[in-house]
Amino acid sequence: MGNDSPPEWVTRTDRLLFDAFVDNPYECPIVIDIDGIIRFMSRHNTREKGYVVSPEEAVGKHITEVVKNTRMPEVLKTGKAEIGKTFFIGKRQRIISRIPLKDTEGNVIGVLGKLMFHQTEKIKDMYRRIEILEGQVQYYRSEVTSFEGGRHAWEKIIGESKAMVAARKQGLQAATSDATALITGESGTGKELFAQAIHQNSHRADGPFIKVNCAAIPHELIESEIFGYEGGAFTGARVQGKPGKFELADHGTIFLDEIGDMPLPMQAKLLRVLQEHEVERIGATRSTKLDFRVIAATNQDLGRMIKEGLFRSDLFYRLNIFHIRTPSLREMPEDIPRIAYYLLSNLREKRRLIPNRISPEAMTLFQRYSWPGNVRELKNALERAMNIAEGQQISVDDLPGRIRKFYTEARKTGEPVGLLRNILADAEKRAIIEALRYTGGNKAKAARILGMHRTGLYQKLKRYNVET
Repeated sequence: MGNDSPPEWVTRTDRLLFDAFVDNPYECPIVIDIDGIIRFMSRHNTREKGYVVSPEEAVGKHITEVVKNTRMPEVLKTGKAEIGKTFFIGKRQRIISRIPLKDTEGNVIGVLGKLMFHQTEKIKDMYRRIEILEGQVQYYRSEVTSFEGGRHAWEKIIGESKAMVAARKQGLQAATSDATALITGESGTGKELFAQAIHQNSHRADGPFIKVNCAAIPHELIESEIFGYEGGAFTGARVQGKPGKFELADHGTIFLDEIGDMPLPMQAKLLRVLQEHEVERIGATRSTKLDFRVIAATNQDLGRMIKEGLFRSDLFYRLNIFHIRTPSLREMPEDIPRIAYYLLSNLREKRRLIPNRISPEAMTLFQRYSWPGNVRELKNALERAMNIAEGQQISVDDLPGRIRKFYTEARKTGEPVGLLRNILADAEKRAIIEALRYTGGNKAKAARILGMHRTGLYQKLKRYNVET
């Protein structure tokens, strides 16, 4: 910047390093003195980048002759830095800093102007990433209970019936792929649990698992919830904008529950997102490329909805790469004792309630009842019974009225006693086998769990020909 020769101790390498530090293409610095005269201008500040003259011609001129609308003279007067301000150089918007230069006594002797970002798009991308991180934190704060409950989800999918084994096999196959999956089944059959298990056993397990209940979001808000919006995109929009659920699911899985309730216009937009893996926020001028896996679920008959014009066939085929059907309790009565005792154990652990057994009569009823709400209804029935049961055992009288009514009506029909006895014996045998499996074959512990004397357990093992 001056004509004085450098001290003898300054080597050529030192000089080269200093020049590279000062005159770098990332900051493109300009230095003015106390009079506003340019004393240094980076060789990277060329006319092609929007400056009036070349760097060689600029030195010695007043800053206002070279940079239009500059605020560097104001910084000379105020002595206050201006950091991260937007500024147009030519036709391009930049993010710059203007820093006052002071001597050892604190007097302003010049100003340094330099770039922070060449392109404002980089700032927008950075801000978008921060928005997404904030959105993920807020999402997991609200979902922390169910998120924790989703760990080791395969272990929570109970049942050894043919129907349940087939469903688990389909789920495990889906976990090995990144293709879309469609989970169908009645309400309360564990579709979300299957979705969590598929995610946790996939290569995306360390990524986010974002749930969207398409039936719970008002139709007029579903687009902004799923795809997000820019600040001020519509009346009532947050000033800073909001990332959508697809952005939150980047590098992870998005679970679209109740997909059958998605409005037709949104189905068309969803299809495009699945095909392009790009999302455009409401009010945005460009799309964002994302990496996500989609798992959808429904309790509706999508085939019928397609015929009625309520669901797009092209979206159905796009979603239905892997199809997992979760069985109802009616299809696996043999699994009901195992599921019931699993739920009972979890409820006792969380609620610290006393009952630890289900009477044989109640268990028989469980296996014959239709369970329109499936596992969700069974859990509700057990929780209600545990709160009113007296002693260690849940009986028929402790169950909800709708189930007791079914029991009463079944008795009025005069069902053959022999059939009822066989069902009861089968339920008891399965309960004994499950208790032995749980205790690793320890008969004393199994007897305690079943609420019977060890001698009684030995008798029943012999009667039912159970090998140990």
